[in-house]
Amino acid sequence: MGLRQDIQLIDVEIGTERLVFRPIDIVDIEPITREFTDEITRYMYPPAARSSMDVAPFIADSLEGLGNNTNLQLVAVLRENPDNFVGCIGLHKLRTRTPELGIWIAKRFHRQGLGLEAIEALCDWAASEIDCDYLRYPVDRANARSRRIPEALGGEIEDEYDLITPDGRTLNIVEYRIYPDTI
Repeated sequence: MGLRQDIQLIDVEIGTERLVFRPIDIVDIEPITREFTDEITRYMYPPAARSSMDVAPFIADSLEGLGNNTNLQLVAVLRENPDNFVGCIGLHKLRTRTPELGIWIAKRFHRQGLGLEAIEALCDWAASEIDCDYLRYPVDRANARSRRIPEALGGEIEDEYDLITPDGRTLNIVEYRIYPDTI
């Protein structure tokens, strides 16, 4: 179960035609603070970043998860311009049989297919590097654009529940499952 023994998450880099995903680092605090807005977090559990003080604990937790091989938290940048921050993508709860996918893309990169490109690449990586029953992709029912991502990868809704966010919003989650043999 879990991650292959020879993998060190802190060293993982994944690429696609347009994107490169590298482990999150403290240098990402400014672009995350700038891009993780109310509009971006409308359908997400964490609230928007108000300052770098909101982002610092997330980066610290992510670095700890990378170091102990429990949480793959990557930053997406453009392949043609690696200084151009696109968003964050992650594969969480790696010590379970059902790791969880997560993604957010900066507003200026919406509607370009980058979310699907990113999740597809992470699913491909997971299919070859971890032993799991399936990957979970939780998303708010009202977030139609994000729901298209798991649906395009053959994901099916297997669970539904409400989730109260730290700032008091209620998310109506539909949880897709993406099976390794369909990736």
